[in-house]
Amino acid sequence: MDNETLFYACGIVLAVSALAVTFLGLKSEKFPGRALPAVILWFAVFVLGAATFAVRYGGEEQEVKAAEYAEFNEELEKGESVGGFSNEGGALGGEREEGEEEAEQAAEGPEEKESVGPTTGSKEDEDEASGKGGVTKDEQGSQGSSKSSSGPQASTTLPLAADPSALAFDETELSAKPGEVTIDFDNPSPIPHNVVIEQDGKDLAGFDPIAEGEESVSTNLEAGTYTFYCSVVGHREAGMEGTLTVK
Repeated sequence: MDNETLFYACGIVLAVSALAVTFLGLKSEKFPGRALPAVILWFAVFVLGAATFAVRYGGEEQEVKAAEYAEFNEELEKGESVGGFSNEGGALGGEREEGEEEAEQAAEGPEEKESVGPTTGSKEDEDEASGKGGVTKDEQGSQGSSKSSSGPQASTTLPLAADPSALAFDETELSAKPGEVTIDFDNPSPIPHNVVIEQDGKDLAGFDPIAEGEESVSTNLEAGTYTFYCSVVGHREAGMEGTLTVK
């Protein structure tokens, strides 16, 4: 017999014994009399047995859960449960690299446009030195377009966390402004999760699954509707996905 069965058996014996002692006590004023030591010993044996089997049963439950987590981690190491993102070398695949290149190009864009400023300023200095004075309409238009194109992009940071006891995010609807969007992800669970940003079936950015830790994903997004999800096998199907609206 296993520890669980023995624990419940001791509990049943204690319950039946308590009812029997109560019944005999009501029927006879002399009960338990000389049988008191035997009654105490009887209950002590089964109370001790129930406590012992409860502790052993609890230890077996912890061992089973530890074995399940170990098996799950082995599957992750073999690369069987990381979805579209591979753990090999820590790389995220071609799609993520492409998204990072696009983000770098978008980030470098304003810097190149800002370099127009000194050129415009040098023209003004030459005009002043040559006695021409004011600024022409063409130069005013050039300055106006330079200022508008080099304006700062919006930056949005969104908090997101995994449910510690279920395959779910704490939010299924997120919203941000066009520009750089960052999702700060917190996973308090021992089960690995990650966040991937997707649009029209194409992964734009993401990171490898983590357990009991924090990670962030950032990318430049235009106005539109995107999907964020966990790429660990089976997690998205279980409900770990949501909608990211950029407007």
